Formats: sequence, C-alpha cells, structure tokens
Amino acid sequence: MAKLSEKAQALLDAQVAYTLEQLTGKQLEQQIESLVDNVLADVNKLKLGDVVTPTMIKQTAHRYAIHHEIPPAIPELVGEVAREVYQLKSHDENKLFDLLTDEQFRDLMKKVVEMKDLREKIIREAVSNPIYGEMISEVLYHGITDYITKNPLTKKIPGAQSMMKLGKSVMDMASPNAEAGIKKYIGQNINASLRQSEKFLIRNLSDEKITLIATDVWNEVKLNKISAFRDYVSETDIEDFFVIGFDYWRELRKTDYYRDMIDAGVDFFFKKYGKSTLNELLEEMGVDRDMIVAEAMHYAPHVLAVLNKKGLLEKAVRRQLEPFFHTDAAQKLLD
Repeated sequence: MAKLSEKAQALLDAQVAYTLEQLTGKQLEQQIESLVDNVLADVNKLKLGDVVTPTMIKQTAHRYAIHHEIPPAIPELVGEVAREVYQLKSHDENKLFDLLTDEQFRDLMKKVVEMKDLREKIIREAVSNPIYGEMISEVLYHGITDYITKNPLTKKIPGAQSMMKLGKSVMDMASPNAEAGIKKYIGQNINASLRQSEKFLIRNLSDEKITLIATDVWNEVKLNKISAFRDYVSETDIEDFFVIGFDYWRELRKTDYYRDMIDAGVDFFFKKYGKSTLNELLEEMGVDRDMIVAEAMHYAPHVLAVLNKKGLLEKAVRRQLEPFFHTDAAQKLLD
C-alpha cells in the first residue's frame, strides 16, 4: 500500500485518535446507548420476513445441525466438563430438596398422574411382553410347588400332611418331567392370568396410589446429599452415557426425520413472527433496550481496555479507516 500524503496521514491519525477516545473514554456508554437506540429505531421499520426468509434460515440450520462435522475437541471438552461437574464439591453440600421443593414435586406428580392413557398403555405393553409372561409362569410354578411341599395347613388337617408328602414323592419321582408338565400347563393357561394381572395393575395403580407411593419415596430420599448418587452412578458411567448419546445424535442428524423437525420449527417461527419487527420480536422474547445496553456495558469496557493496553485496538481501528484515504475519491478531495 502506497505511502499517504502528509495531509492524509494527519487526518487518519486524528480520526484514529478520535475513535479511540470514543471507545475507551467516558463517552463509551453514551456511544453504546446511541448505537443501540439508532439500530432499534431503524430495525423497527423492517419486518423479520423482509430481512431473512425461511429458506435462508433452513439452509443455515442444515449446514450446522446436519452437515457440519463436530471436531473431536468438542465432545472431548464436554466430557472433561462432565467430569468436573461430577466431582463438584457442591454435591456434598446440597440435598435433593435444595433442587426440588415439595411444592414442585407435587406439581410434577400431578402432571404425571394426569397422563392416564399413557400409563395404561405402558401397563398393557409390559404385560404383553414375553418376559413378563415368563415371570408370571415362574411365580405360579413356585407357588404351586411350595404349596404342595411347604403348606403349613398340612400340620393342622389330619391326613393332609401324608397326602402332601405323597404328592411331593410323586413329583420327585416324575421330575424333571413333572416340572416340565406343570410349566407347560401354566404356559397354556397363562393368558387368563395375564389378563387378570393387567386388570389388577390398572385398577390398583390409581392416581391416589401412584401419588402416595411416589410421595413416600420422595420423603425418603429428598434429604439425601446429591453426592449420594455417586454410589450408584460412577464417573465412567457419565462418560459412557455421553458417548452413547453423542453417537446416537450423530446418526439421528443424518435422517430425514431430523431435517423435518428443523424445517417444521423454522416454518412455525416464521408463521408466527414473520410479520413482526425486530423490536416486537425482542419484546416478545423479554429483551428490551435497557437490557441490551446493560449487557454491552458489562463486557465492552473491559474488553476494549485490554485491547487498548496491548496496542491492538489502535491497530484494528487504523486497519479499518486507512484504506479510505488511499482511494481516488479521498485523494481528489485532499488535493
């Protein structure tokens, strides 16, 4: 880049000095307030749909949420943060009750018990599961055999004990054929037991009983320190869950379903706010002018002061302003 004329250099130096004073002096807050007010006044004339389109937002979302590869440093960092959180000393100082009050627990349980259709569906699905049927078969089998061999009533009824001993002897002689025969009989007639089991669970797991059971459990554990969960969930478990979750998400983001969810969210957002101005949108989100200024003043003075102290701020301002003074239009004005 060619050397500036003496007049151009003087004007550049004066403008750089003026800008630095505005950014680091007492005028900074006034400058920020003025900038925010001017921006908000200008954008109040524009609607969201005038500035960006749903297609533009979808393309950006797809680019980062679907196609962008997450660098290895990110999951590694999250894993390290999870380990630090796991070892946090606050876990030894806070109880579950500090995180969830009784009132909040009651509100949560109220919502859970309201989901009656889901509860009954879970019961039906669980009862129809073959593992549940096998469990019921085992319970019935051991109940029958224990009744035959260990029934206390046989001691009170004359002759009953001899009959039970005879039954046990016959079973022992026939075993394992007897065991297989009994289990086969139970298996052939298990459906009736399962239907009764389903009705029993639906009838007895009422809103009141679920609330009572959950409240009893809550009262038992709410005074426990949060660190007590380390006895059941190790640091390695946390890392493994994170790896599993991350791998799952990495596969899910490749599916059309994931893309459809993103697109549906963007379309709804524009349907609701596409004709709103930025001011209206910020107000809807609970962000006002004073909040923006306060957050800017929270960071800007410190950051700008550090940059200025290291000489980086002046270099940045000069790089921004100097090219103008090399243009033909500036040279013509100065000449």
